[in-house]
Amino acid sequence: MAIVITLLTTFVLKTVLGTVVYNSTYHFDASATASNPLKGFVPYYLWVQNQPNVNDLPYSMENYYIPMKNIMTGTTSFDFSSIDTVLTNIAKRNHHAILRVYIDFPGYNLRDSLPDFLWNGLTIYAGNADQGFFPDYNNQTLIDCIVNLIHALGKQYDGDKRIGFWQIGFLGHWGEWHTWPNGTYFASTYHQDQVLSAFNSSFMTTKLQIRYFHVTGSHSATSWNVGFHDDSFAQDTYGEDWMFYNQSVQVGADQRWRSQPIGGEIRPELMPCLFASDAVTACRAITDLIPLNWTTCVELTHSTFQWHAYPFMNPMNKSDLARTINASIMLGYSFFVSQILVNEINCSVCSHFIRISVTMSNIGVAPFYYPLTLNAKAVNSITQSLILTKSITVPLANQLDQNSYIYDFDMKIEANTNVQFSIWLDSSYLVGNQKIVFAISNASSSGIIQLPVMFIRSCNSQNSTTNCTSYLHGVGSNGIRRTSYIGMVLIFMFLAIFAY
Repeated sequence: MAIVITLLTTFVLKTVLGTVVYNSTYHFDASATASNPLKGFVPYYLWVQNQPNVNDLPYSMENYYIPMKNIMTGTTSFDFSSIDTVLTNIAKRNHHAILRVYIDFPGYNLRDSLPDFLWNGLTIYAGNADQGFFPDYNNQTLIDCIVNLIHALGKQYDGDKRIGFWQIGFLGHWGEWHTWPNGTYFASTYHQDQVLSAFNSSFMTTKLQIRYFHVTGSHSATSWNVGFHDDSFAQDTYGEDWMFYNQSVQVGADQRWRSQPIGGEIRPELMPCLFASDAVTACRAITDLIPLNWTTCVELTHSTFQWHAYPFMNPMNKSDLARTINASIMLGYSFFVSQILVNEINCSVCSHFIRISVTMSNIGVAPFYYPLTLNAKAVNSITQSLILTKSITVPLANQLDQNSYIYDFDMKIEANTNVQFSIWLDSSYLVGNQKIVFAISNASSSGIIQLPVMFIRSCNSQNSTTNCTSYLHGVGSNGIRRTSYIGMVLIFMFLAIFAY
C-alpha cells in the first residue's frame, strides 16, 4: 500500500531591479487532508457525544437520526429544541451535521418515533419479526403533516452552515424509502411527489439526499434538486441491475454527482473487516457477505462521505487504521496546487504590479458542493501589517474531471517592501476552526501555502513624477484561465493513495 507520493518542492526566487520572479512547483500528496471538512468517514452522533474516539480517527461530520415525534407536537406545531441541541454540540467539535428524520426504525418501538396525535385513525402494519410496526405511508393526513414539518424545517434550517447534508428520510424503514419486503405498503408516487416537492421548495441552499435513484415519485431522478445515498455501500453498490450504481445508469443519473452530493453508509456487517489486509477473507470469518472493491465503489459513485461507525468505537491495529484513514481520504474532493508563479506585470518607482498565478485542480472524485474561494494575501514581513487580500470564487464547474485552472491575483505592492504572499481555500460553510488543506507534499494543517519573503525594490521604468498614481488605480482584477487536462498521470497518483 502506498500512502504518500513524495517529490521535492522546488522554487526560484529572484529579486533584481524592476523584476520579481518566483516559481514553485508542488507534488500531489493527500495524506494531510484526512480532517478536511464536508467529506470522509462519518460517525454516529450519539456515540461520539458520549464516548471517546478510540482510534483518534480524523473526521469532520456526525450523523443524527431524528424521530419525528421529537420535533412535531401537532399538525402545525413544532419543537426544534432537540435539533438545536444536537447542532450546537456538533458545531462545538468543529464538525458538520448530517440529519435525517424518520418515522419507523426497525427494532425500535414505533411509539417512540410516530407523534402521538397521528395514531388515531392511522393504519399500522406489522412487518417481519425484525421489522416491527410501521404506519400506512399512503395516509394523506400523515403526508400532510410531513409536508408541514418539512416547510417548517426549511424555514428554520435551510442554509444553516452547521448542517452539511440533509437526507430526505421520513418515508419507509429508517426513512430509506422502502418497506421491504412489504413493498405494497410503501408510499405511492403521488405521495412521494408531495414529500419531494416540499423539500425542493423549502431547502434551496442546504444540500439534500434521497436513498434510491429509481424511487423518486412520478419524476426522474434528475428532476429533483437532490443527491443520493447508498446505505449498503461496498455490498450493494455495483454489479447487478438492482444495485446502487447500476440503477443510476439505468435512469440516466450516473452523472448526478457533478452537481449533487453522493453519500451513504458502509454496510454495517462489513464495517469491522472492510479495511483488513485481506478484506474478503476477514469478512468471510464474520459474515456471509462478500465486500466489493472499495476503490471501484468510490470511483463509480463519486461518493463524498460514508457513515462508518466501527473505527470510532473499536480499537484497530495500526495497519488497519492506516488503510481506513486512506479510504476516508479517497472520498470527496482533493484540491491540488501544482504551481505558484509570481511575476511582475508592470512597475514604477513607487510601486509594482504583481501577478500571483496559482494552478489548481480537484484530483478528488467529487467537488466541494458549497461556495468556495481561493484567496491570496500580501503581508509586510517586517511589520506584519496586511497589505492586501484578494479572493476568487472557485466555481463548481472548475472542480470536475481533474481539469486544472490558473487563478490570477493582481496586487499592487509598494516599492522597497519586504512582502510575503500566502494562498488558501475558504468557504462560508466552514464551522469553527475548520480548514481546507491542500493535497500537496508537506502541506500545512493551517491550509495555508506561505511563499518565501520577497524584497520588492524600486525600478527605473518610470521616475517618481511619471503618472504613478494613475498606474496604481489601473491595477487589474482577478481572473481565471483554463489550462490543459491533467490526464492519467495524476489519476494514478491519486489512486496510489489507497491499495489493498
